[in-house]
Amino acid sequence: MSRMCCICGKAPMSGNKVSKSYNHTRRTWRPNLLKVKAQFDGTAKTITICTRCLKAGFVDKKVRVPKTAEVAQN
Repeated sequence: MSRMCCICGKAPMSGNKVSKSYNHTRRTWRPNLLKVKAQFDGTAKTITICTRCLKAGFVDKKVRVPKTAEVAQN
């Protein structure tokens, strides 16, 4: 699995961590990604999406109803 959003293409960024004594060490910032089962191109697929795209409503999240809830409704 690549650490990249399927919608916006957000990926890890790299840079320096700077301490109080101004020492520089390399580090990475990773995006907040979730695996979501969503309606994508007309079919239900599991895609990797960042939370910002999920909150903005770029995909229709498929919600699975448990069998016990279906029995309780009837």
